[in-house]
Amino acid sequence: MKTAFLSSLAAMAFALPATANAQDDWRSEAVAALPPYGELHLQFIVADEADGFMRLGWTRNEAAGTLEFYDRTMWGAQEIYETMEGAVDAETLAPLDVSVRFHQGNAIMSVEASAQDGHMVGSRSMMQPNGGTQSAEIDVAISDGMVMRAAVFLIAQTLPLDVGESVSFDWFASLGGNAGSVTITAAEAVTIEAGGATYDTIRLELRGENPENDIFVTDNDGLRQVVRIDVLGQPMHFEAFPPARAE
Repeated sequence: MKTAFLSSLAAMAFALPATANAQDDWRSEAVAALPPYGELHLQFIVADEADGFMRLGWTRNEAAGTLEFYDRTMWGAQEIYETMEGAVDAETLAPLDVSVRFHQGNAIMSVEASAQDGHMVGSRSMMQPNGGTQSAEIDVAISDGMVMRAAVFLIAQTLPLDVGESVSFDWFASLGGNAGSVTITAAEAVTIEAGGATYDTIRLELRGENPENDIFVTDNDGLRQVVRIDVLGQPMHFEAFPPARAE
C-alpha cells in the first residue's frame, strides 16, 4: 500500500473504448476558466476511515504568464507528509519548475527540476539518518503538449469535456522525475456520496500511467467541483469534507 500511495502523490500525491476527442485548444480553455486563485481541500480515506488530507491550490501570475501551484498532502498512520510547489505555463500547462519534499518517517525524498532548453532538468535524492544520501539526475524532454501532472487535478474542474469525449497528452510526473502518456475520458454521469452528501457528477477516467484515477466532478457554471478522487486498485481515495452545518 505504501508503494501505491507514494506513486499516487506525484501530485497529487496517480485499453480504453473509442471516444470522441475534445477540441485541440482544451488547454487554454481549461486554464482560462480557472479563477485567479483557489484550492482543492479533500480528506484522505483509507479502508473507510479518515486518515489525512490533500490541499492542492493555485494562483494565476498574470505578469509572469504562469499558473503557480502547491500541494500539501498527509497520511497520518504512515507518517507521510508531502509538500510541493511549482509553476506551469498559463496557456499551455507546460512544466516550468517544481520542488518536492516527501517525508515518510525519518526519510526525506527531495525533487528539484526546472525547464532548460526544452528539457526538465534536475535531481531526485533520498536522505535518511545513518543511511546516507542517494541521488539521481532528472533529464526529461518536454514533448509537444506536455503538462505537469499536478496541474491535471486542477484543470479537472474546467476541462471542456462532455460524456464520451476524451483528451490525450504527455505529462511530467514530478515525484518520479519521469514522463508518461495519459488519457482523460468523461466516462459517465453518476450520482455518488462523498463526505456524507450526495452529488450528481461526471466521472473522469484518468488512464495510462500508474496510479490510475477516477475523478468525480460536479457541473456548476463551467467550474466543476472535485468531490472525490479514487486510487484504482487500492482501498483509498480522497473525498470532500462534510458540508458545514448551518448555525
